[in-house]
Amino acid sequence: MRTLSLLVGFMLLAPEALATGATAASTSPSGTATVPLEQLIPLYTQRQADVPAPPTEALVKSELKGRLSTDALQVEATFQVEVLADGRWTQVRLLQLDADTYPTALPTLEDATVGVVDGFLCLLTRKAGRHAFEVGLTVRSSGTGPERRAQLRFGPQASPVPLELEADTSVFTLMEPLPTSGEGYAVYPVQGVLRVGWRAASLVSQSMKPQVRPPMEPRIAEATATWVSTLEGRASLRVSYTLSLDREQPLELTVPEGHKLERVTLNAVPVPVEEATDGVLKLKVAPARLGETGGALEVVLARELGVFHLSGRLKLALPRVSWPVAELRARAHFPAVFNYRREGGSLEQVDEAAAVAESAPLPGKVLHFRQYLVAASSPTLELGYSVDISNSYFR
Repeated sequence: MRTLSLLVGFMLLAPEALATGATAASTSPSGTATVPLEQLIPLYTQRQADVPAPPTEALVKSELKGRLSTDALQVEATFQVEVLADGRWTQVRLLQLDADTYPTALPTLEDATVGVVDGFLCLLTRKAGRHAFEVGLTVRSSGTGPERRAQLRFGPQASPVPLELEADTSVFTLMEPLPTSGEGYAVYPVQGVLRVGWRAASLVSQSMKPQVRPPMEPRIAEATATWVSTLEGRASLRVSYTLSLDREQPLELTVPEGHKLERVTLNAVPVPVEEATDGVLKLKVAPARLGETGGALEVVLARELGVFHLSGRLKLALPRVSWPVAELRARAHFPAVFNYRREGGSLEQVDEAAAVAESAPLPGKVLHFRQYLVAASSPTLELGYSVDISNSYFR
Protein backbone atom coordinates (compact mmCIF):
# COMPACT_ATOMS: atom_id res chain seq x y z
CA MET A 1 0.00 0.00 0.00
CA ARG A 2 1.32 3.42 -1.00
CA THR A 3 1.48 5.91 1.87
CA LEU A 4 2.29 9.58 2.26
CA SER A 5 3.80 11.20 5.35
CA LEU A 6 2.14 14.37 6.62
CA LEU A 7 3.26 16.79 9.29
CA VAL A 8 0.55 17.41 11.85
CA GLY A 9 0.78 20.16 14.46
CA PHE A 10 -1.03 20.42 17.77
CA MET A 11 -1.48 23.41 20.01
CA LEU A 12 -1.93 23.03 23.76
CA LEU A 13 -4.31 25.24 25.65
CA ALA A 14 -2.59 27.80 27.82
CA PRO A 15 -3.19 27.49 31.58
CA GLU A 16 -4.63 31.03 31.63
CA ALA A 17 -7.25 30.03 29.09
CA LEU A 18 -8.23 26.96 31.10
CA ALA A 19 -8.56 29.01 34.23
CA THR A 20 -10.98 31.50 32.61
CA GLY A 21 -12.92 28.84 30.59
CA ALA A 22 -11.99 30.50 27.26
CA THR A 23 -11.45 28.49 24.10
CA ALA A 24 -9.05 29.21 21.35
CA ALA A 25 -7.96 27.72 18.11
CA SER A 26 -5.20 25.28 18.62
CA THR A 27 -2.75 23.38 16.58
CA SER A 28 -1.10 20.12 17.56
CA PRO A 29 2.64 19.83 17.95
CA SER A 30 4.58 19.00 14.83
CA GLY A 31 4.69 15.39 13.84
CA THR A 32 4.16 12.90 11.03
CA ALA A 33 1.26 10.74 9.92
CA THR A 34 0.90 8.15 7.19
CA VAL A 35 -2.30 8.36 4.95
CA PRO A 36 -3.12 6.03 2.05
CA LEU A 37 -2.92 7.75 -1.41
CA GLU A 38 -6.46 6.78 -2.46
CA GLN A 39 -7.76 8.67 0.60
CA LEU A 40 -5.53 11.68 0.02
CA ILE A 41 -6.60 12.35 -3.60
CA PRO A 42 -10.31 13.06 -2.74
CA LEU A 43 -9.17 15.35 0.04
CA TYR A 44 -6.91 17.26 -2.37
CA THR A 45 -9.66 17.48 -5.02
CA GLN A 46 -12.11 18.82 -2.45
CA ARG A 47 -9.58 21.47 -1.50
CA GLN A 48 -9.38 22.62 -5.21
CA ALA A 49 -13.19 22.72 -5.54
CA ASP A 50 -13.36 25.19 -2.74
CA VAL A 51 -12.10 27.98 -5.13
CA PRO A 52 -14.82 30.68 -4.97
CA ALA A 53 -16.97 31.27 -8.09
CA PRO A 54 -16.78 34.69 -9.84
CA PRO A 55 -19.29 37.29 -8.59
CA THR A 56 -20.95 37.31 -12.02
CA GLU A 57 -20.68 35.07 -15.03
CA ALA A 58 -20.12 37.86 -17.57
CA LEU A 59 -19.90 41.61 -18.04
CA VAL A 60 -21.65 43.17 -21.04
CA LYS A 61 -20.94 46.46 -22.79
CA SER A 62 -23.24 47.42 -25.67
CA GLU A 63 -23.91 50.17 -28.21
CA LEU A 64 -27.12 50.45 -30.26
CA LYS A 65 -27.78 52.40 -33.45
CA GLY A 66 -31.10 52.48 -35.28
CA ARG A 67 -32.82 53.99 -38.27
CA LEU A 68 -36.47 54.23 -39.27
CA SER A 69 -38.06 52.74 -42.33
CA THR A 70 -41.66 52.84 -43.45
CA ASP A 71 -42.85 50.02 -41.19
CA ALA A 72 -39.87 48.91 -39.07
CA LEU A 73 -36.97 49.96 -36.86
CA GLN A 74 -33.62 48.69 -38.12
CA VAL A 75 -31.08 48.20 -35.30
CA GLU A 76 -27.32 47.60 -35.44
CA ALA A 77 -26.06 46.36 -32.05
CA THR A 78 -22.39 46.18 -31.04
CA PHE A 79 -21.50 44.04 -28.00
CA GLN A 80 -18.36 43.45 -25.92
CA VAL A 81 -18.91 40.50 -23.57
CA GLU A 82 -16.29 39.59 -20.93
CA VAL A 83 -16.97 36.00 -19.78
CA LEU A 84 -15.49 35.32 -16.30
CA ALA A 85 -16.53 31.71 -15.70
CA ASP A 86 -14.29 29.04 -17.19
CA GLY A 87 -14.53 25.34 -17.74
CA ARG A 88 -18.34 25.22 -17.90
CA TRP A 89 -21.11 26.44 -20.17
CA THR A 90 -22.08 30.09 -19.74
CA GLN A 91 -25.22 31.64 -21.30
CA VAL A 92 -25.34 35.44 -21.52
CA ARG A 93 -28.80 36.83 -22.38
CA LEU A 94 -28.34 40.09 -24.25
CA LEU A 95 -31.71 41.10 -25.76
CA GLN A 96 -35.25 39.79 -25.46
CA LEU A 97 -36.75 39.09 -28.87
CA ASP A 98 -40.50 39.68 -28.97
CA ALA A 99 -42.77 38.35 -31.71
CA ASP A 100 -42.06 41.40 -33.90
CA THR A 101 -38.27 41.29 -33.42
CA TYR A 102 -35.96 39.00 -35.35
CA PRO A 103 -32.23 38.96 -36.15
CA THR A 104 -31.09 39.79 -39.65
CA ALA A 105 -27.32 39.35 -39.20
CA LEU A 106 -25.50 37.10 -36.68
CA PRO A 107 -21.72 36.85 -36.23
CA THR A 108 -19.45 33.82 -36.36
CA LEU A 109 -17.08 33.59 -33.36
CA GLU A 110 -14.16 31.28 -32.72
CA ASP A 111 -14.78 30.24 -29.09
CA ALA A 112 -18.44 31.15 -28.71
CA THR A 113 -21.83 31.06 -30.44
CA VAL A 114 -24.43 33.83 -30.82
CA GLY A 115 -28.03 32.82 -31.46
CA VAL A 116 -31.62 32.83 -30.24
CA VAL A 117 -32.38 30.65 -27.20
CA ASP A 118 -35.80 30.65 -25.52
CA GLY A 119 -36.73 34.03 -26.99
CA PHE A 120 -33.44 35.72 -26.06
CA LEU A 121 -30.45 36.75 -28.13
CA CYS A 122 -27.68 34.89 -26.30
CA LEU A 123 -23.93 34.35 -26.24
CA LEU A 124 -22.99 30.72 -25.44
CA THR A 125 -19.45 29.68 -24.48
CA ARG A 126 -17.53 27.46 -22.05
CA LYS A 127 -14.33 29.44 -22.12
CA ALA A 128 -13.49 32.61 -20.28
CA GLY A 129 -12.43 35.57 -22.37
CA ARG A 130 -13.55 38.69 -24.23
CA HIS A 131 -15.87 38.48 -27.23
CA ALA A 132 -16.64 41.48 -29.50
CA PHE A 133 -19.28 41.19 -32.24
CA GLU A 134 -22.12 42.96 -34.09
CA VAL A 135 -25.73 41.88 -34.59
CA GLY A 136 -28.40 43.20 -36.98
CA LEU A 137 -32.04 43.29 -35.89
CA THR A 138 -35.37 44.28 -37.41
CA VAL A 139 -38.17 45.40 -35.11
CA ARG A 140 -41.49 45.44 -36.96
CA SER A 141 -43.86 48.23 -36.02
CA SER A 142 -47.23 47.58 -34.46
CA GLY A 143 -50.47 49.19 -35.52
CA THR A 144 -51.83 50.27 -38.87
CA GLY A 145 -52.13 53.57 -40.64
CA PRO A 146 -49.54 56.33 -40.61
CA GLU A 147 -48.70 55.96 -36.88
CA ARG A 148 -46.05 53.34 -36.07
CA ARG A 149 -44.54 52.07 -32.80
CA ALA A 150 -41.67 49.68 -32.05
CA GLN A 151 -39.95 48.52 -28.87
CA LEU A 152 -36.78 46.59 -27.98
CA ARG A 153 -36.21 44.87 -24.61
CA PHE A 154 -32.84 44.26 -22.97
CA GLY A 155 -31.88 40.88 -21.54
CA PRO A 156 -31.33 40.29 -17.82
CA GLN A 157 -27.52 40.30 -18.16
CA ALA A 158 -27.20 43.42 -20.35
CA SER A 159 -27.32 46.90 -18.89
CA PRO A 160 -29.82 49.18 -20.72
CA VAL A 161 -28.15 51.82 -22.89
CA PRO A 162 -29.59 54.60 -25.11
CA LEU A 163 -30.33 54.04 -28.77
CA GLU A 164 -28.79 56.43 -31.32
CA LEU A 165 -31.67 56.95 -33.75
CA GLU A 166 -31.34 58.20 -37.30
CA ALA A 167 -34.62 59.66 -38.59
CA ASP A 168 -35.19 61.76 -41.71
CA THR A 169 -37.57 64.46 -40.50
CA SER A 170 -38.59 65.26 -44.06
CA VAL A 171 -40.02 61.75 -44.34
CA PHE A 172 -40.97 60.83 -40.76
CA THR A 173 -42.36 62.74 -37.80
CA LEU A 174 -41.41 61.51 -34.32
CA MET A 175 -44.43 61.13 -32.06
CA GLU A 176 -42.46 62.14 -28.94
CA PRO A 177 -39.81 64.86 -28.80
CA LEU A 178 -36.35 63.31 -28.40
CA PRO A 179 -33.04 64.89 -27.42
CA THR A 180 -30.56 65.25 -30.24
CA SER A 181 -27.39 63.17 -30.31
CA GLY A 182 -24.87 64.12 -32.97
CA GLU A 183 -26.68 63.97 -36.30
CA GLY A 184 -29.61 61.98 -34.89
CA TYR A 185 -31.67 61.51 -31.75
CA ALA A 186 -31.18 59.68 -28.44
CA VAL A 187 -33.84 57.20 -27.27
CA TYR A 188 -33.39 56.41 -23.56
CA PRO A 189 -34.63 53.12 -22.09
CA VAL A 190 -37.50 53.08 -19.58
CA GLN A 191 -37.59 50.06 -17.28
CA GLY A 192 -35.29 48.14 -19.59
CA VAL A 193 -37.30 48.88 -22.76
CA LEU A 194 -36.54 51.16 -25.70
CA ARG A 195 -39.69 52.59 -27.29
CA VAL A 196 -39.92 54.59 -30.54
CA GLY A 197 -43.04 56.07 -32.14
CA TRP A 198 -43.15 57.75 -35.52
CA ARG A 199 -45.67 58.90 -38.06
CA ALA A 200 -45.45 58.98 -41.84
CA ALA A 201 -46.20 62.57 -42.83
CA SER A 202 -49.35 63.07 -44.89
CA LEU A 203 -47.27 64.33 -47.78
CA VAL A 204 -44.72 61.52 -47.61
CA SER A 205 -46.66 59.17 -49.85
CA GLN A 206 -47.13 61.95 -52.39
CA SER A 207 -43.51 63.07 -52.29
CA MET A 208 -42.27 59.50 -52.77
CA LYS A 209 -44.41 58.99 -55.85
CA PRO A 210 -42.65 59.59 -59.13
CA GLN A 211 -43.15 63.16 -60.22
CA VAL A 212 -45.23 63.28 -63.38
CA ARG A 213 -44.43 66.26 -65.53
CA PRO A 214 -47.53 68.08 -66.74
CA PRO A 215 -48.13 67.64 -70.45
CA MET A 216 -46.40 70.15 -72.66
CA GLU A 217 -48.72 72.48 -74.56
CA PRO A 218 -48.26 71.46 -78.20
CA ARG A 219 -47.44 74.22 -80.65
CA ILE A 220 -45.68 74.89 -83.93
CA ALA A 221 -42.56 76.92 -83.37
CA GLU A 222 -41.98 77.62 -87.03
CA ALA A 223 -43.57 76.89 -90.41
CA THR A 224 -42.04 77.27 -93.86
CA ALA A 225 -44.11 77.29 -97.07
CA THR A 226 -42.86 77.24 -100.65
CA TRP A 227 -44.92 77.78 -103.84
CA VAL A 228 -43.43 76.76 -107.16
CA SER A 229 -45.39 77.32 -110.39
CA THR A 230 -44.74 76.84 -114.08
CA LEU A 231 -45.87 79.21 -116.79
CA GLU A 232 -48.70 76.77 -117.60
CA GLY A 233 -50.08 77.23 -114.07
CA ARG A 234 -49.18 73.88 -112.52
CA ALA A 235 -48.22 74.76 -108.97
CA SER A 236 -46.93 72.75 -106.01
CA LEU A 237 -47.03 73.79 -102.38
CA ARG A 238 -44.66 72.36 -99.77
CA VAL A 239 -45.25 73.28 -96.10
CA SER A 240 -42.86 72.21 -93.31
CA TYR A 241 -43.86 72.50 -89.66
CA THR A 242 -41.44 72.42 -86.72
CA LEU A 243 -43.40 70.80 -83.88
CA SER A 244 -42.92 71.33 -80.13
CA LEU A 245 -44.41 68.44 -78.11
CA ASP A 246 -43.36 65.84 -75.56
CA ARG A 247 -45.73 62.98 -76.37
CA GLU A 248 -48.11 61.79 -79.06
CA GLN A 249 -50.74 64.42 -79.79
CA PRO A 250 -53.60 64.81 -82.29
CA LEU A 251 -53.24 67.43 -85.01
CA GLU A 252 -55.84 68.51 -87.56
CA LEU A 253 -54.86 70.04 -90.89
CA THR A 254 -57.36 71.53 -93.34
CA VAL A 255 -56.37 71.43 -97.01
CA PRO A 256 -57.15 74.70 -98.87
CA GLU A 257 -59.86 74.60 -101.49
CA GLY A 258 -58.65 73.52 -104.92
CA HIS A 259 -55.57 71.70 -103.62
CA LYS A 260 -54.82 68.01 -103.87
CA LEU A 261 -52.87 66.17 -101.20
CA GLU A 262 -49.81 64.37 -102.55
CA ARG A 263 -47.65 63.39 -99.59
CA VAL A 264 -47.38 63.67 -95.79
CA THR A 265 -44.19 62.85 -93.86
CA LEU A 266 -43.72 62.82 -90.07
CA ASN A 267 -40.14 62.97 -88.81
CA ALA A 268 -38.94 62.17 -92.38
CA VAL A 269 -41.13 59.04 -92.51
CA PRO A 270 -44.04 58.91 -95.01
CA VAL A 271 -47.43 58.66 -93.34
CA PRO A 272 -50.37 57.09 -95.18
CA VAL A 273 -53.25 59.55 -94.90
CA GLU A 274 -56.55 59.63 -96.72
CA GLU A 275 -58.00 63.06 -97.36
CA ALA A 276 -61.45 63.50 -95.85
CA THR A 277 -64.38 64.75 -97.87
CA ASP A 278 -64.33 68.07 -96.02
CA GLY A 279 -60.56 68.43 -96.53
CA VAL A 280 -59.66 67.87 -92.87
CA LEU A 281 -56.73 65.56 -92.14
CA LYS A 282 -56.64 64.05 -88.65
CA LEU A 283 -53.07 63.10 -87.76
CA LYS A 284 -51.27 61.61 -84.78
CA VAL A 285 -47.90 63.32 -84.37
CA ALA A 286 -45.11 62.46 -81.92
CA PRO A 287 -41.54 63.55 -81.11
CA ALA A 288 -38.77 62.32 -83.34
CA ARG A 289 -37.21 60.33 -80.46
CA LEU A 290 -38.40 59.15 -77.10
CA GLY A 291 -37.72 61.77 -74.43
CA GLU A 292 -37.26 64.62 -76.90
CA THR A 293 -39.61 67.57 -77.42
CA GLY A 294 -39.29 68.19 -81.13
CA GLY A 295 -40.73 66.80 -84.34
CA ALA A 296 -41.14 67.66 -88.00
CA LEU A 297 -44.22 67.46 -90.24
CA GLU A 298 -44.18 68.11 -93.98
CA VAL A 299 -47.19 68.36 -96.31
CA VAL A 300 -46.97 68.49 -100.11
CA LEU A 301 -49.98 69.77 -102.09
CA ALA A 302 -50.64 70.39 -105.79
CA ARG A 303 -52.94 72.89 -107.54
CA GLU A 304 -53.80 74.15 -111.01
CA LEU A 305 -53.54 77.95 -111.09
CA GLY A 306 -54.53 78.16 -114.76
CA VAL A 307 -52.54 79.58 -117.63
CA PHE A 308 -50.84 82.89 -116.97
CA HIS A 309 -52.10 85.75 -119.15
CA LEU A 310 -50.49 89.09 -119.84
CA SER A 311 -51.85 90.23 -116.51
CA GLY A 312 -54.01 88.75 -113.85
CA ARG A 313 -54.49 87.97 -110.19
CA LEU A 314 -53.51 85.00 -108.05
CA LYS A 315 -55.27 83.95 -104.85
CA LEU A 316 -53.09 81.71 -102.69
CA ALA A 317 -53.78 80.01 -99.34
CA LEU A 318 -51.95 77.76 -96.90
CA PRO A 319 -53.38 74.86 -94.86
CA ARG A 320 -55.05 75.67 -91.59
CA VAL A 321 -53.67 73.74 -88.57
CA SER A 322 -55.27 73.25 -85.17
CA TRP A 323 -52.09 74.22 -83.30
CA PRO A 324 -50.87 77.82 -82.96
CA VAL A 325 -47.96 78.81 -85.20
CA ALA A 326 -45.42 81.20 -83.75
CA GLU A 327 -43.86 82.28 -87.04
CA LEU A 328 -44.66 81.52 -90.68
CA ARG A 329 -42.29 82.22 -93.56
CA ALA A 330 -43.33 81.73 -97.16
CA ARG A 331 -41.60 81.93 -100.55
CA ALA A 332 -43.15 82.09 -103.99
CA HIS A 333 -41.21 80.98 -107.09
CA PHE A 334 -43.26 82.19 -110.03
CA PRO A 335 -42.41 82.67 -113.74
CA ALA A 336 -39.76 85.34 -114.19
CA VAL A 337 -41.52 87.01 -117.17
CA PHE A 338 -44.00 88.76 -114.88
CA ASN A 339 -43.89 91.46 -112.26
CA TYR A 340 -45.75 90.69 -109.03
CA ARG A 341 -47.29 92.94 -106.43
CA ARG A 342 -49.03 92.12 -103.20
CA GLU A 343 -52.67 93.21 -103.21
CA GLY A 344 -54.08 91.56 -100.06
CA GLY A 345 -54.10 88.66 -97.68
CA SER A 346 -52.69 88.01 -94.19
CA LEU A 347 -49.13 87.38 -95.35
CA GLU A 348 -46.90 90.48 -95.40
CA GLN A 349 -44.21 90.84 -98.02
CA VAL A 350 -40.59 91.30 -96.85
CA ASP A 351 -37.58 92.37 -98.85
CA GLU A 352 -34.99 89.87 -99.95
CA ALA A 353 -32.38 91.15 -97.50
CA ALA A 354 -34.60 90.33 -94.50
CA ALA A 355 -35.48 86.89 -95.83
CA VAL A 356 -33.68 83.74 -94.78
CA ALA A 357 -31.32 82.35 -97.39
CA GLU A 358 -32.62 79.35 -99.30
CA SER A 359 -30.93 76.00 -98.85
CA ALA A 360 -31.47 75.08 -102.51
CA PRO A 361 -32.30 77.91 -104.97
CA LEU A 362 -35.24 77.30 -107.31
CA PRO A 363 -35.88 78.84 -110.73
CA GLY A 364 -38.21 81.77 -111.26
CA LYS A 365 -38.75 85.11 -109.60
CA VAL A 366 -38.64 84.82 -105.79
CA LEU A 367 -41.00 86.67 -103.45
CA HIS A 368 -40.75 86.49 -99.64
CA PHE A 369 -43.61 86.76 -97.14
CA ARG A 370 -44.05 86.39 -93.38
CA GLN A 371 -46.72 86.22 -90.71
CA TYR A 372 -46.54 85.92 -86.92
CA LEU A 373 -48.88 84.26 -84.41
CA VAL A 374 -51.14 82.27 -86.68
CA ALA A 375 -53.94 80.64 -84.67
CA ALA A 376 -56.68 78.44 -86.16
CA SER A 377 -56.72 80.29 -89.47
CA SER A 378 -55.59 79.75 -93.03
CA PRO A 379 -52.90 82.27 -94.08
CA THR A 380 -53.80 83.87 -97.43
CA LEU A 381 -52.06 85.93 -100.09
CA GLU A 382 -53.36 87.87 -103.12
CA LEU A 383 -50.91 88.76 -105.88
CA GLY A 384 -51.42 90.81 -109.01
CA TYR A 385 -49.11 90.15 -111.95
CA SER A 386 -48.34 91.72 -115.33
CA VAL A 387 -45.79 91.12 -118.04
CA ASP A 388 -42.32 92.40 -117.18
CA ILE A 389 -41.20 94.64 -120.07
CA SER A 390 -38.28 96.22 -118.24
CA ASN A 391 -35.81 94.49 -120.59
CA SER A 392 -37.99 94.76 -123.68
CA TYR A 393 -37.46 96.98 -126.71
CA PHE A 394 -40.98 98.31 -126.35
CA ARG A 395 -40.49 100.94 -123.66
